Amino acid sequence: MLKLWNCVLALSISAMLLSPTMADDAKPKKPKAGTARKEQPAVQLPKEIELSDEQTPKIAELEKEFAPKMKELREKLDKVLTEDQKKARSEVTKEARTSGKKRKELQLAIKDATKATEEQQKQIDEVEKMITEMRQQIRAKVEPILTDEQKTKLPPKPGEKRKKGKEKKNT
Repeated sequence: MLKLWNCVLALSISAMLLSPTMADDAKPKKPKAGTARKEQPAVQLPKEIELSDEQTPKIAELEKEFAPKMKELREKLDKVLTEDQKKARSEVTKEARTSGKKRKELQLAIKDATKATEEQQKQIDEVEKMITEMRQQIRAKVEPILTDEQKTKLPPKPGEKRKKGKEKKNT
């Protein structure tokens, strides 16, 4: 009888000690960094813009409308590049953010790093044009929701320069 109790005690202690390690194995593993793009919202507003309780559901509705379309375009863009090219793009993007490169500089750096073929670059340009057009559509729907003060905090439209407080005087 004593052997039976010792055996039961040993098994229960073993089960107690092994259960946390078995629970860790049951958790889903995160994908490796750089293998997949972080999902970005379709409606991107600067952090300085605080939405009112009335504006938030309207923006959420726009997100629901445009998110699947934007995701499809981003996936299309990802399919153009090989895994090595995607990794190079990711590394250059991280480096550019830390060094403070502007958008045009970043685009050139990505183009150089990925070494895309002419056919790939043609496809990339086509998809990026579609993404730009969609962002313009989104902005056109977002602007009427925002107040005049909030609109001033939006980044300038492509090809449009932000007006400075003082204009230069010709002397």
